[in-house]
Amino acid sequence: MKPLVISLLLFVFASASFANEKKAQDRDPVVWGALTQNTGCVIFEEGHKTKGMFWGVAITTKTMGKLTVVETQNYTMDEREFIETQESMDGLMQRARKDRVKFVKIPEKYPPELLEKARAACKLDQ
Repeated sequence: MKPLVISLLLFVFASASFANEKKAQDRDPVVWGALTQNTGCVIFEEGHKTKGMFWGVAITTKTMGKLTVVETQNYTMDEREFIETQESMDGLMQRARKDRVKFVKIPEKYPPELLEKARAACKLDQ
């Protein structure tokens, strides 16, 4: 009985992790900023940044969203990494309006096909 339950649990966990991985690969790039009449485009990789502190016997961690510049088209970004705070996202939106830049976001550990979709989204005037 126990081997059957254990194998069933392993099957459920394996299929759930495979479904999550497949769902992440099937996602389309997220586009924001200047969607029409843009002069440049920036492709970001969305990931996470974890900071930890050691307090003697306890460890505390804080995980934040992070955007890393993968490539740019007709635009120069002086920074390569942005922490996803309200202030930095507001700054990116202001930059998009001022400089007419389109931003495209893809997940971390993206397949090559998703990067190609992001490049195509940069070229389209939606």
